[in-house]
Amino acid sequence: MSRKSISDADGQTFARMLYTNKTLRKLELEGNLLGPKSAIEFGEALKINTTLKFLDLESNQLTVDGQDMYGAVQMVEFLDKNTNLLSLNMANNQLDEQCGQLFREKLENNKTLIDFDYTMNNFSLKDSRQIQEYLQRNKAMYDAERLKEWKERKLMRSEDEHLKELYLQEQSAKE
Repeated sequence: MSRKSISDADGQTFARMLYTNKTLRKLELEGNLLGPKSAIEFGEALKINTTLKFLDLESNQLTVDGQDMYGAVQMVEFLDKNTNLLSLNMANNQLDEQCGQLFREKLENNKTLIDFDYTMNNFSLKDSRQIQEYLQRNKAMYDAERLKEWKERKLMRSEDEHLKELYLQEQSAKE
């Protein structure tokens, strides 16, 4: 759905779909005309949605060329509740230092976002560095959890093979 001239009103409709959608994992809306109202609605939807992993809102009008930060500021609130979103692209939306500070504050407690593109915005260097540290922390936790799952699957597979071997030995002994 990238570069389709999707309006702010239509963006709100897309966001509202996320309230009930249980299958969509990736939504790319880069290069449209989504504005502050869409930003607010996406923030609200992401507080509830449990399936979306990737959201791309790059190069939209979320701040109306840097003149209206309200929607972006409201959107950031989802980071307190969402535990599923892994990747968020907010690049080139003319977000200001206040938005950068809010993202930094919210990411302190969010442990799941591992990829956040905020290039071509106006975040302070201090906030950018801290955001990167939080993302690295989250990525390390994500990787550790995936490794743990892999080891569990490997152990289960080994146990299954062992049980299969025992079963075959028992069958052979009976015959």
